[in-house]
Amino acid sequence: MIVFTFLQLFVADDGVSGSDSIVPHILSSTSLAKSELVSRVPSKYLTTWGFSSTTFCGESVSHACSWTITVERNAGHWGEPLATAGYLFAIGVSSVSLGSKEVAGMTSTSHALVCIGGEALSFVHDGRHDAVAAPLDTLPLTVTIAIRPETPDVTVFTYKLASVADGRRVSLVGRRIIRDSALCTAAFPVFTVSQRVKILFPTYV
Repeated sequence: MIVFTFLQLFVADDGVSGSDSIVPHILSSTSLAKSELVSRVPSKYLTTWGFSSTTFCGESVSHACSWTITVERNAGHWGEPLATAGYLFAIGVSSVSLGSKEVAGMTSTSHALVCIGGEALSFVHDGRHDAVAAPLDTLPLTVTIAIRPETPDVTVFTYKLASVADGRRVSLVGRRIIRDSALCTAAFPVFTVSQRVKILFPTYV
């Protein structure tokens, strides 16, 4: 049984400082029949071609670490209002590797921040949405995810969001306590990307 709770942080300990900063190595399937996974060089960005969305999975981690990405509009969608854009992206972790057509946050093994145009930014697990922020009205958006195994069955999931809207810097920090022993053993960074956006990794960490 997986249980999670939500804490909004307004304290000095943001849950990210002090963790190892990484760039996830994205796994790719070399055999659809065997679903064998191999690691490749970290991508500069993630995007989908010819599909409404694609999910990418990073190499698993089992220690306290964090990773930062930036979400930008994709070419051809610059003038589209975000409020009517539909599904945009999801970023989180999973206790098992997800396939390209599985959506982060919609499976029983994954936990993710999910953004749908016109709807509140939500933390989602097994398809259950819990709003954490007002609807996103501008891009780019910078997202930092940090995980920290606390006990054999407890993982602390922290997220930091930052954007600049109308010249104002907007930021949000939140934390989830996830009770799932499998996630403490292996946490796979997961990213679901729609045609409307792309996810960029930093060049250096």
